[in-house]
Amino acid sequence: MKLEQLLLFEHIVIQCHDNPDADAIASGYGILAWLQEQGKSPRLIYGGKQPIRKKNLVLMVNCLDIPIEHVQELSEEPDLLLLVDCQYGERNVQPFAGKTVAEIDHHKSKASAPSEWKEHRDNYGACATIVWDMMCRAGFYEEERRAGRSSELEERLATAFYYGLYMDTGRMQELRHPRD
Repeated sequence: MKLEQLLLFEHIVIQCHDNPDADAIASGYGILAWLQEQGKSPRLIYGGKQPIRKKNLVLMVNCLDIPIEHVQELSEEPDLLLLVDCQYGERNVQPFAGKTVAEIDHHKSKASAPSEWKEHRDNYGACATIVWDMMCRAGFYEEERRAGRSSELEERLATAFYYGLYMDTGRMQELRHPRD
């Protein structure tokens, strides 16, 4: 899957797993920033019973100004429901409907998942690395595109990606791919 394929959709919701960790938040934030730069207005959400409460994650969300929402239901079915750092139908993923379902994940692929588009790389240590790689391949970091972007956004994204990778790989002890 290429990020450019996401541009086919208007109403886009990016979903992290319930009780999201740093990797899920960073991955969702990266996709959100990329889509916003392309002129889209996606939402970044997670479900489950509890809002984010872990101090390190509250700090991450607040300091990096990540607009993630805790929701119990969606008022309308999005054109695209994009799951990051998780797969549709898993126990830790609140089931929301989407006209099209896609996934970006670093866990083993579940054959039963009904997702139409999948980017699963289970040889990566973190989903944040996959999203960063996809953004690189889509030209997000090319000089011409960077000219109109604030350095503050790039710093927030870099911090989020690094922290997501750091936490999901046991403080860099479980790096599995050269891109990590």
